[in-house]
Amino acid sequence: MSQENPGLEALAAEQCAAHHCENAISLLEAAFVHQPGNAELSHQIGFCYSGACRRHSQVSLSLAIAYFERALDLVRTCGPRNVRAKYLDSLGNARRADRQPARALPPLEAAGQLYQDLGLREDWARTEYNLGNMFCELAEAGSPSMWEKAVRHYLNALSVRTEKVDPARFAATAQNLGTAYRELISGDRTANLRRAIGCYVAAFRVYTAAHRVEKCADLHNNLGNVYLNLPGPPEAPCKNIRRALRHCAVALRIRARSSRPCDYAVTHFNRGQGYLLLSACDPCESVQPAATCLREALGGFLLCGDAENAGIVKLRLEALELVSPAAA
Repeated sequence: MSQENPGLEALAAEQCAAHHCENAISLLEAAFVHQPGNAELSHQIGFCYSGACRRHSQVSLSLAIAYFERALDLVRTCGPRNVRAKYLDSLGNARRADRQPARALPPLEAAGQLYQDLGLREDWARTEYNLGNMFCELAEAGSPSMWEKAVRHYLNALSVRTEKVDPARFAATAQNLGTAYRELISGDRTANLRRAIGCYVAAFRVYTAAHRVEKCADLHNNLGNVYLNLPGPPEAPCKNIRRALRHCAVALRIRARSSRPCDYAVTHFNRGQGYLLLSACDPCESVQPAATCLREALGGFLLCGDAENAGIVKLRLEALELVSPAAA
């Protein structure tokens, strides 16, 4: 702490504790003027600007990244490894939040390696989870081979985040792992889908016990997706499609168009797809319900401003020659 302003950091800590982040930033930056070589102070300012503690009017990821990079520069060669790991972790997460996944990977991977070397298993598991999420984002952005890396990092995280020790984080990780397995393009497709089901069911145990109703709705939607893609047995080829429809129906008992229009639309779209697939078994029973679901999906996507998915739904409706003037 500087001799010129010995109380600035203490005052900043009080402002942080009172959730007055804007005031805290001003005090910390004033202290940093007198301590430009204080890496921990630079990291703290970056942490405040990142909004990691709470959202506020001065959140600026570009400033957060600059302060995290400055903190790393100050400790890069001689700082304790646990401190460098913390700064790398913060920098990677800030770059990821700033939609720079390619630049976020090196610091996150370096932080994870340091945490592992130091035996800081909880920190390592958190970083592995974040890396799994990042590889999912890269996969969704057009690099499907990244799903395999996401699976590996989630499995690493689950070696620490067990259901018994940390049920909430276990459930979040298991759910994301299920999605990565569902999208995985390598290996046996049916086996991967069955692994996805196992992950979702494991997350269900936790969320049901904790009465996390919205989380259970998400899982029902995810299970619907899996069963739509899972081949049915030869004696009952549409069995899994009917399972998918049941899961979508349960999700829709929870998801309201008014409060979660995009989620509502996604589930209706999945349900509509299920009815279209079911037409191979019973065309008379499935085409009209499919159109009804797609109209609901279209309304939800329009309500939440998702023009891209609304356009996809319109095309499906037009292909059925059932689009209405109101929907168009």
